[in-house]
Amino acid sequence: MSKRDYYEILGVSKTASDDEIKKAYRKLAVKYHPDKNPGNKEAEEKFKEINEAHDVLSDKQKRARYDQFGHAGVGGAGGNPFGGGAAGNPFGQGGAFNFNGQTFNFDFGGGGAFDDILGSIFGFGGGARRPRRGADYQTTVTLTFEEAVFGTTKTISAEGKDIKVKIPAGIDDGMSVRLKGKGGPAPEGGTEPGDLYVRVRVKPHKQLTREGAIILSEQRINMVDAALGCEIEVPTVDGTVTMKVPAGTQSGTPFKLSGHGVPFRSDGDRGPHIVTVIVETPKNLSRKQKELLEEFRKTKKRGFWG
Repeated sequence: MSKRDYYEILGVSKTASDDEIKKAYRKLAVKYHPDKNPGNKEAEEKFKEINEAHDVLSDKQKRARYDQFGHAGVGGAGGNPFGGGAAGNPFGQGGAFNFNGQTFNFDFGGGGAFDDILGSIFGFGGGARRPRRGADYQTTVTLTFEEAVFGTTKTISAEGKDIKVKIPAGIDDGMSVRLKGKGGPAPEGGTEPGDLYVRVRVKPHKQLTREGAIILSEQRINMVDAALGCEIEVPTVDGTVTMKVPAGTQSGTPFKLSGHGVPFRSDGDRGPHIVTVIVETPKNLSRKQKELLEEFRKTKKRGFWG
């Protein structure tokens, strides 16, 4: 199902000011707040929708990407085969899927599975009784930015054995891979061994960052290239890509490189890489450069850029 337009959700125009967006959000948030509508599922969904729209439109960078690229620019393109969750996150808040015969479970922390792990290891926690089984173990692997994007295989040691772990493409920092039956051995009289949870840490990249399936970067150009237009070389996870910058480009303008982001579907579909162009103003000009710029300014009636 396609998502509704964020401006339509808040009932404001696309030229609405920050204050207008804030006022519209507050009015709707009060109207549809779950505390005022207990048990009303429709109101609950509207409240979530309102908050999602406000999260994007109240952030200048997110709003700029949304205005240019729609939901795809803020990670809300849909097509998530792994279940629901925050916009732009293809794995949601948790879940599992089968990859080459191996089951992978994902968890962002904050309770749930890992509370159970700690309870198993240290002997605390409540909940319903479970069959007697071995202890769950946890370990950590560190990936490069590219390994997290494209997936990889890592070898870890557990119980004096080397275990190969298949890391799926698109995994993010803080997620975990569950290896069923690879934890502690079943206790005497027990029924099954425990599980091994492999928590992922991703090294930061020098030039790239990530929001769900979207990769972000900045590219600096001088004001002459911005005014006249140019071609620039952009580093991506797929290597260097040549990108055209049209004449008259303003600082802060985002450009979309489709298909150069993070895989978010089992069929290999990938999000975009969004490049924000930053126009640099020179600090140290030669006398000749100053003269040329002064001459240029004199020819303009409406200011420097006309």
